[in-house]
Amino acid sequence: MKHLAPPLSLRSLRAFVASSLLLLALTAECPAKPAAPEEFDADRNQLIALILSQQLPAQHFSHEALDDSLSRKAFDLYLRQLDPRKRFLLQSDVKQLNAFATHVDDELSRGNVVLPDAGMEVLNDRIQQVEKLIDPILNQGFDFERKEYLEIEPKNLAFAENIDKLQDRWRLSLKMQVLDAYFDVLEAKGKEHPELLQQIAPQHHPAELQEAIKKVRESAHRALSRLGRQSRQDHYDRYFDAVARAFDPHSDYMAPTSKEDFDIQMSGSLEGIGALLREDDCLIKVIRIIPGSAAEKQGQLQAEDTILAVAEKTGEPVDISEMRIREAVGYIRGPKGTEVRLTVQKPDGRKMVIPIIRDVVQIEETYVKGTVLR
Repeated sequence: MKHLAPPLSLRSLRAFVASSLLLLALTAECPAKPAAPEEFDADRNQLIALILSQQLPAQHFSHEALDDSLSRKAFDLYLRQLDPRKRFLLQSDVKQLNAFATHVDDELSRGNVVLPDAGMEVLNDRIQQVEKLIDPILNQGFDFERKEYLEIEPKNLAFAENIDKLQDRWRLSLKMQVLDAYFDVLEAKGKEHPELLQQIAPQHHPAELQEAIKKVRESAHRALSRLGRQSRQDHYDRYFDAVARAFDPHSDYMAPTSKEDFDIQMSGSLEGIGALLREDDCLIKVIRIIPGSAAEKQGQLQAEDTILAVAEKTGEPVDISEMRIREAVGYIRGPKGTEVRLTVQKPDGRKMVIPIIRDVVQIEETYVKGTVLR
């Protein structure tokens, strides 16, 4: 749970089931360039569904049956990935989607997949509704003297009961973002004008507060626009991944384009930050720092950190929360000698910006959850 009162200081399928770890020491292409979306191919997705229904029960070490029980596990994982921070779906939406919960096995065995399309339609409708709430909330402003609390741990949250409850959840979230942006602005200006820091409450600095609101407004609309542009194939990949993870939390479905990236990453000398990452409930989490890498030399990025946003040295941060990992990779990759700035949330909830100069990473034979990285 995060306290929203002003802080005391400025900064107090060749392989359908593969290892879920991705090495973010990527070959240098265009920095801050998102990956191109995959085209939707109904026949290919029908084939993938059939193969998963047959090969996962037969080949996975658990030998679990693809039945109603496993369907429920896959559905719960799918729902967590569809709206991981419970910022969009209402309880009525979840009830509507719950009709599919025990039919995942039937959909796959028939090759007639329906749930990803239903989930995409419901999510996109809610994203459009939320986008219409952003400007009125920000225009109304916030009472920064009022002590309020925002729960940031999804496990402790239920889906919103109705649109009014959802709006209030977004009001609290935007209030927190405005406070964070305000203190960033004040801190930056305070380096040249220390007198600004004598009074740090927002009411004493209306210009800086408006600048922060503008940043949050633009960032929120960009993030919602990007979420609304998720392709139909993205939704099917999310669904297939949930099925694979239902068999084992360390088994992921890897789409063909991600498989190509994964193969590239396994070569011996790469340029990037040198961290093993995974997509966990649509959040990009650090699993391990590669010895001798740029991230290890910098020293601040650690295992269990969550990467929330990415920026080039002089660019605006791009929110990568709720991005698929392949798209997030497109913002983190870049050539040796360039600086990437990662906005990271530590396991204890603290946020910090970590600058890392990308470098060549030499990958020696390393064993990670049964995967050999060379």
